Amino acid sequence: MPRLTVEQLAKLAGKHSKRSASEVKGRWRDIVEEANAYGEVIVTNHNRPEVVVVSIDQYAKLKAEASANDPLTKLRAEFDRELAVLRTADSSRKLRKIFASTPEAIATAANSSRRKR
Repeated sequence: MPRLTVEQLAKLAGKHSKRSASEVKGRWRDIVEEANAYGEVIVTNHNRPEVVVVSIDQYAKLKAEASANDPLTKLRAEFDRELAVLRTADSSRKLRKIFASTPEAIATAANSSRRKR
């Protein structure tokens, strides 16, 4: 991701505080209080954004939003449903039968399955 300017980061952050790295070194407790008050504090070095300190509430909110909007969630659920077939008592016998099948038998079964959908 390209480096953002302070202005670009400020637009993304919304309500926030801004502190220089040297201020953070000397006034950590104040920075934590600002993060709790504003949700986040942008820390700059030579007026360039370096990091963002976020409150635990803001962090939890961001993590929850990221999890809720995770594009892989649906894919994982689908994969787990497909994988569940392999966890049945009879799955070992079925797999041995499949691996012993000829290519023609596999093609016939695949085509038959496709027509059923």
